Amino acid sequence: MRLSKIGVIQHYFGLFLAWLLLNRAALERPGTTPAMLLFLLGSAAIVACACAADDVVGYRNGSDAINYQEGETLRDIRKKPLLSGAVTERQAIGFAISAGAAALLAGALAFWVLRWQAPAEAYVIYAAGFFFSVQYSVGMKVSYRRGGGETLLCLSTAAGLLAPFLAVNREWTRAAVIQSLLLGLWLVMVSSYSNMNDAEGDRSVGRKTLAVTATPTVITAMQMVLFLTSTSLLIWISLGDLPRWTLLASLPTIALHGAQLFHGPHKKNWLRARNLGLIAYNFGFAGLALPMLFS
Repeated sequence: MRLSKIGVIQHYFGLFLAWLLLNRAALERPGTTPAMLLFLLGSAAIVACACAADDVVGYRNGSDAINYQEGETLRDIRKKPLLSGAVTERQAIGFAISAGAAALLAGALAFWVLRWQAPAEAYVIYAAGFFFSVQYSVGMKVSYRRGGGETLLCLSTAAGLLAPFLAVNREWTRAAVIQSLLLGLWLVMVSSYSNMNDAEGDRSVGRKTLAVTATPTVITAMQMVLFLTSTSLLIWISLGDLPRWTLLASLPTIALHGAQLFHGPHKKNWLRARNLGLIAYNFGFAGLALPMLFS
């Protein structure tokens, strides 16, 4: 479970929002519930495969040993089972391969349950989300390219909502696109602060995150742009696609993201800012889900 990060429930927020966004016809269509459950299983398997592969690379190149150094009080080394010795490298590789196979099988079964009647975009987004997520640290090593990790994290998170939504709903909606982008942005607003804390370890292995390659001024500007973009999208969706009180429900998220800017760029307490981002992500999900449930 620690190797797969399956306990990080934030990875599945997109699937649950996709379910809430389905129109009445899609909800009543035969196969919807089993398909969404299979997509949930596929999402968990994609995350497990990508995270296990990333842990293997981090263990081999020593970056995890630097980032989870002894004396770090805000990180638990048990979250890195290769580093703690709980699993062997061979076991981790076998697990990653098995998880990848499970992701492909679950996705195929989900589309089969829908009688292969999903739009072509749904197949493309699911396949691309799986392929590029696994390439984060291995293969193409997207995260080793400047801005690649941040871009991939945003788009793969968005795909976790859009692929199942399109497959079942069979048409795009503005609300689905905006919410998928919000989830992607919010996760980048976690990773960007985490990367600042991990800059030394990433630099030592050639991983070109923005924290490694950009100046502090550029990093601060990017984090402010993320904050403003997130807030603007929340206002937009509250005024157009969801009940007006969605904006009220989103105020805790906006406030926590503002606190990130204070603890991060201002105080240089990057892990504190990262943890606030995770809390904001949870509140953001609730702020979108609750209005949809009641409406």
